[in-house]
Amino acid sequence: MRRRFVWMRCARALAAGLCAMLALAGCGQIHVTTVYGSPEGPTIAIGVSADEPGVGMWHDGTYEGFDVTVARYVAARLGYANKQIVFKQVRPESRQSMLGSGQVDMVVASWPITEASKKVADFAGPYLTTGTGLLVRFGDSDAFADPSKPKMVGDVGQHSICAVRGDETVEMFRARHSDAVVQERDSYAQCVTALQAGSADAIASDLVILGGLQQANGSRYTTVLSDTGTAQSDAVQYGIAVGKGTEELAGKIAQSLQEMIDDGSWGAARATLKQQTQVDIKLDGSPAAIVSDAE
Repeated sequence: MRRRFVWMRCARALAAGLCAMLALAGCGQIHVTTVYGSPEGPTIAIGVSADEPGVGMWHDGTYEGFDVTVARYVAARLGYANKQIVFKQVRPESRQSMLGSGQVDMVVASWPITEASKKVADFAGPYLTTGTGLLVRFGDSDAFADPSKPKMVGDVGQHSICAVRGDETVEMFRARHSDAVVQERDSYAQCVTALQAGSADAIASDLVILGGLQQANGSRYTTVLSDTGTAQSDAVQYGIAVGKGTEELAGKIAQSLQEMIDDGSWGAARATLKQQTQVDIKLDGSPAAIVSDAE
């Protein structure tokens, strides 16, 4: 009984701390737009995440993370100075509509390149490859882990799994765990609160996002389990999304990504990401324009 009481106190403290840290990014549902200095000349609007530690995060009045570093590099190669970059917060559920409506010119926000996403956007990439998994409470890891492979997801059963609405990686999870009860929420901040409060048993997403959430909110309280096998279809490949029919722009962005790899900037960003998430990402081939005729 005492052990449960201690755990609940820790859970409430973590949930409160997360909401304080992500007040602008998730719990308060506030969309933030920021311009770096006074614009001089044309601007470029880039959609980024705001509640993914290490990847895309709103912190101390600015955006930071691996995706933001990539976005700045690409914008510079396209000819835009920092003062001409406008970052706008997007969520998995809103990134397609914001891109399609012209609110943003590109999206650099952990958007996986899948058959479904290629129907609604053109891409440049991949610029990051990882896998899928679950973030679970430390004391509950045995209920999810494969007995023969403790760091891998086993039989999920009918546990309640929190996922962010619009995240394509959740469909990969559903395909392997059809019995799981998936509850969708608007943000990762809400999913972490649900996990700590006990209304969800785990969070499903890609390993980089889960690793960032774990490190930012107390790694001693949670465990990341990998749900990725050896098949190519298990891989999550991030791409930079642009509007349909912009093959030339996608090609220029792909060239910029290759330059980032060649000059060592991508490697430096990768090292920082690993430090912040404890996840070692990789590349899967050279970045290229990925376009589809599907509308």
